[in-house]
Amino acid sequence: MMQLDCVIPVHAKDFETLGFTIASIRRCCPEVRRIVIVGTCSWDGERDHDVEFVQEDADFWPFRRSDLEDCGCPSGWLLQQLLKLYAPLVLPGLGPNVLVCDADVIWFGEGSVRFLEAATEGSAQFVATRLCTFDSGNCPPIRSAVDLHRYDKFVSAILPGLEKRRAGKETAVCHHACLQRDVLEDLFARIEGDGTPFWVAFREAAKACGGRASEYELYHAFACRFFPQRVVRWMPTFAVVADAEAAMRSPPAGVTFVVAHSHLRGLSKEELKDREGVINGDTQAEILRLMVQGHPQELLAMISGSGML
Repeated sequence: MMQLDCVIPVHAKDFETLGFTIASIRRCCPEVRRIVIVGTCSWDGERDHDVEFVQEDADFWPFRRSDLEDCGCPSGWLLQQLLKLYAPLVLPGLGPNVLVCDADVIWFGEGSVRFLEAATEGSAQFVATRLCTFDSGNCPPIRSAVDLHRYDKFVSAILPGLEKRRAGKETAVCHHACLQRDVLEDLFARIEGDGTPFWVAFREAAKACGGRASEYELYHAFACRFFPQRVVRWMPTFAVVADAEAAMRSPPAGVTFVVAHSHLRGLSKEELKDREGVINGDTQAEILRLMVQGHPQELLAMISGSGML
C-alpha cells in the first residue's frame, strides 16, 4: 500500500476536536503512517494517539509568528499555512507525500479514505494525489461560498501568471490537502527565483491582498498548471458543523468528513443558519432545508411535493 505522513498545525483552541480528528484519521485513512502536530505546547493525548509533537518555533522553520504581523489578518492564520507548506520540506523523516489537515476535520468511512493513486503516462509511473475541491454548483447558499472567489487574487499575487483553474467558480479550500514534496520544491524554486525567500513572498502577497491568503488555493492552482498528471479531481461530500460530537453521533448523509470550526461553537441556531451546511452533496435538498429552517415541517412537505426543487 502507498503511504503518506500527516501534519496538523494546532492551537490550544483546537484541543477540543484534535482527539476526534486524529482518531478519525487512524480509523479511516489507511495510507497515513506518521502523524505530526505542530504548535506552541504539547497535547495530553500524544501518547494515546501515537502522534509526534514539534514546536512551531523549532530551528528548522525559517520564520516566526512575529514575522507575520500587520498583514491584514491574524499572524497565526498565516503561520499555520506556512507550517503546512514548509513541513514536507523541512520536517525530518517525512515521506514524499504529506497530508496536511486542519485540526477540526473529522473523517468518516472506516478504512475507505484514500489520497494516493498509482498512475502512468507512457512508460512513466508516478503517484497522483486526490485534491479536494467544491464548485458553485455544489455549494448551498452558506458563508463557505465566499471561498469560491475570496483568494483568487492571492494566487497571481505570489506567482505572476498563475491563475486558478476556474477562478470564482471552484475552490480548493477544503480544510486539508495531500501535498507532494517535488511539486512544492518546484513551487518554491519559481517563487524564490529573484532571491526572495518563499515565506517572505507569501507574507507580502498576503499583505497586498488584505490578508486573504490560502495555501490550499496556491498549491492546487500550481499543481493543476504544472503537474496536471498528478492531480485527481476529487469532490467528496462534506459538511460544515458547529457541534463535532453531534455530527459524529449522527453524521449528515454521505459525508466523507465534517469540519467543526471553533468560531461556530456557542452560536445560536439563528446565527448558524447560513454557516452550517453540506457541500458537494444534494444541493437542492440543502437549499430546501435553508428555506424552511425555523418554519413548520408542513412547509417542508409542501415544497418537497410541489416539484419546485
